[in-house]
Amino acid sequence: MSPPVRFAPGQLIDHYEILEPLGEGAYAEIYKARDTGSGQMVALKCPNPLLFSDPGLFSRYQREQEIARSLDHPGVLRSLDDGGSRTEPYLVLEYVDGVNLRRRLSELDGPVPVPLAVDWGRQLASALAYLHSHGIVHRDLKPENVLLGSDGQLKIADFGTALLRGARRLTWRHLSESLGTPDYMSPEQIQGGRGDARSDVYALGVMMYEFLTGSVPFRGDNWMAVMQGHLQRAPEPIRKLRREVSPALEAVVLTAMRRYPDHRYPSADALLADLERVDVDGAIDAATFDLSPEDPMGGMASVGSTQRLWVLVAAISGGFLALAALIVMLTVVLR
Repeated sequence: MSPPVRFAPGQLIDHYEILEPLGEGAYAEIYKARDTGSGQMVALKCPNPLLFSDPGLFSRYQREQEIARSLDHPGVLRSLDDGGSRTEPYLVLEYVDGVNLRRRLSELDGPVPVPLAVDWGRQLASALAYLHSHGIVHRDLKPENVLLGSDGQLKIADFGTALLRGARRLTWRHLSESLGTPDYMSPEQIQGGRGDARSDVYALGVMMYEFLTGSVPFRGDNWMAVMQGHLQRAPEPIRKLRREVSPALEAVVLTAMRRYPDHRYPSADALLADLERVDVDGAIDAATFDLSPEDPMGGMASVGSTQRLWVLVAAISGGFLALAALIVMLTVVLR
C-alpha cells in the first residue's frame, strides 16, 4: 500500500492542476501536473514542509532551484519556472514521458545490449560535460537520478547534492545524502572530500560497468562494506563477466573508474571523446591504457569513520550501562 501524498489528483496548486503522483523521496514529492493557463504538462517537485525547519536541507532546496533555472541541455532536466508568485515553495520542471533509468534496468533484468550501453554512456558524458562547463558537479549520479524518455533521451535530474563552483561547504545530517550513494560514490567522496568533475566521471564509469555486466562492481552486506570496496578492491574485469565487450570499451570504462582521481579521465569531455571512437575498429588500442593495480586507499571510510562509528556506538552503550548501574545502586541505597 502506497503512503498518502499531500496533493490529490484534481487539486490546484496556484495555476497547476495535479494529475497524478510520480514519486516520493525523503525530502520531496513529485507530481505530474497541467498548467491550466497553457495546457502544458509539467512536473512539480514539492518539498516536504519539514525541510524548511532544517537550514541545511532548506539550502539544498534553494541550491537545486538555482541550478535548475540556469541549465539548458537536452541531457539535463529543464526548469520551467515562470517566475510567478506562489502560495508555497515548489519547483516546476520539465515533464518527461518515460521512466527513471533504475526502473528500465530492472525491466531488463540483466546486462544492457552493448550498443545501447555505449549510447547511454555518450549521452550522460555529454550532459556531464555541459554541467561541468557551467561549474556544476552533480556528486550523486546514479540510475535513480536519470530519466529515460520514450524517445530514448536520457536526462540527468535531482541537483539537491550538486556543488556550484564557489559555493560554501554545507554539512548534512545524513551521510548517504551528503556524499552521494555508496554504490556509485567516488573514493575521494567516501574519504570526506567535496568531489570534483572527476567524481562524476567515476560515477558514470560505475554506471557503465553496471550497464555492461548487470551488476555494480562492489557489493556487500551493508553500505560500509560497499564503500570499503571502492577504497580497497579492484573491480572484476568486465570481459571476464561478458566476453562480447571489446577490450577497448572495457579499458575506457575501467579508466573512468580508477580509484585515484589523477588516474582517471581528467574530464567528461575526455571520456566522451573515447566513447565516440570506441566502436570504430582500431581507433582505440586497449594496450595503451594503464590499468595496473592501484594501491588501496586508507583514511576515512576503511578505517577512520568505521572506527569513529563503533567508538560512538560503544560510548552510547557505555552510557546506558552506567545509567543502569546508577539506577541499581540508588535502588539498593533507598531500600
